[in-house]
Amino acid sequence: MEGLKLYSKLSDEVDGPCAQPASGQSSILFLVSHSSAGGAQEIWANIAEGFRVRGHPVTLMALYPYREVVRETSPQLPWAYVAKTRPKSPIAQIRMFCSLVAILKRQRPAVVFTALPAANVLAAVAARLAGPHVKVVTSHHSPVQTYNALLNIADSLTGCLSSVQTIVSVSDTVKASQDAKPGPYRDKRRTIHNALPPPVEAQLASLAQGRDRSQAQGRKVVATGRLAWQKNYPVLIRAAQHMPDVRIEIVGDGPDEAALKALAAELGVQDRVDFVGFQPRQDTLSRLAQGDIFIQPSLFEGHSLALVEAAKLGLPLVVSEVPVQIEGITDSDGQRCGIAIEPQDDVGFARALTHLLDDPQAYRDHAERSARLGRGATFEVMIKAYEDLAP
Repeated sequence: MEGLKLYSKLSDEVDGPCAQPASGQSSILFLVSHSSAGGAQEIWANIAEGFRVRGHPVTLMALYPYREVVRETSPQLPWAYVAKTRPKSPIAQIRMFCSLVAILKRQRPAVVFTALPAANVLAAVAARLAGPHVKVVTSHHSPVQTYNALLNIADSLTGCLSSVQTIVSVSDTVKASQDAKPGPYRDKRRTIHNALPPPVEAQLASLAQGRDRSQAQGRKVVATGRLAWQKNYPVLIRAAQHMPDVRIEIVGDGPDEAALKALAAELGVQDRVDFVGFQPRQDTLSRLAQGDIFIQPSLFEGHSLALVEAAKLGLPLVVSEVPVQIEGITDSDGQRCGIAIEPQDDVGFARALTHLLDDPQAYRDHAERSARLGRGATFEVMIKAYEDLAP
């Protein structure tokens, strides 16, 4: 009852311009755990917008706001929230869950697409309580072993509920990470690879136009992504020791910023490693286009949008040699379109980067492979795959 009162109190914020079904249609709800800037939030905002422009009544929602920097959305599809702030106490968490149940009962969405572990788990249970008419499609954007252990266990159980219709993974590697899940869970799995929305594809095409990728134009290596453990940036900073004439630009912010800057100073490479901080999407893409090579030494990914962006620009790709990254640089014909290096091999990364920068033929070959990979990632294929899951 308390949760229903809270929902009533929040209803003005939850019911945005796209929240109510139009012309008798049931709405489609895209739900994430929180709205902070991140890959899963970006993909969900992109897909929700794709559904909206195709005439579907759509709501884009997060359980709660978290960090100050939220993922940008179109003006026609603002974030709605189940709770005003991140619930920190058990009582607040229960209230948020009750509010979610109330929302599903009221809106009666045709389908709820969820992303991130907490949203996956809570929506599955809330839909079961809201009634048999509510179906959920959960999604996984990184290997399940990287989740909180309790959330991973809960996901194994809730994924078997009848309310969960399909379980999407953004790569076959992420899907394979679920092989130990129960049989009813495994039977619902399918893979849908990520792609970029048309406006971003258009900007990348414009940035790539007329840019000479026959050889390196300078000696700049670009990485984009949060300054966090997953991205494995210490190996890139160590690699800078072996490349005295190469400039490394890292676009992004995050919890490891101070430690990474301290490491660069300790190794004496702070003058060659530029931490440019968080940048708006358009500025990030412009910086990426001005680079000579894209590098992503991550310990894990799901299906990296940054990798797709770099491929659309025809930048040679150097990534970590882990299964999901190998899948990310492999085209539909099974051809590898980038260079993969063992994640902790700073010398190996330095050797691969300098080889591409020094050898015009090698650079041209890998630029062509990257562009071929980029052409294979299309938004239309991705959005159609998600539309097929909606009633």
